[in-house]
Amino acid sequence: MSSHTKTLLSISEVRPHLFLAGYGCITPSLLKQYNITHAVECTNMKTAPIPGLERLEVPVEDNTLGKISQYFEPVVKFVEDAKHKGQNTVIFCAAGVSRSATLTIVYLMVSENMSLEEAYLHVNKVRPIISPNIGFWRQMIDFEKQRSGSATVELISGRMARPVPSVYLRKAVC
Repeated sequence: MSSHTKTLLSISEVRPHLFLAGYGCITPSLLKQYNITHAVECTNMKTAPIPGLERLEVPVEDNTLGKISQYFEPVVKFVEDAKHKGQNTVIFCAAGVSRSATLTIVYLMVSENMSLEEAYLHVNKVRPIISPNIGFWRQMIDFEKQRSGSATVELISGRMARPVPSVYLRKAVC
């Protein structure tokens, strides 16, 4: 099994109380293993409820037009409320690559006052397959500008088919 397949099929620990995953990992045994009692679900699939799992649904499409920013604050509050009760949360989408990664990055920005760049680099370190879509990047950049007055990530365009977040270039150098 390749390291990317292993990552895709695993729950990634971002913080002791916060995990990031794809839908395939949301099983009662894995949730119990990580002591996860709360989940932010952004799959847009009709999934069966899991007993004992409190869920917050984030019904957003994973495309450049998907409006994810309206869920930033509710997700942060949900995760923080669980944390204050001593409970663990998993944020998951279909693959644990775009929607859930976006919400995890924003959570770190808000809860730990990280810059967008710092939050992305941290989440990418624990889950190297993350890749928020370009529409989500735009919303995260706008969110950071609203919070701090400036952005630590910019979208670079040129001869590429679509813009690339500047942090991707930095990642290659790190």
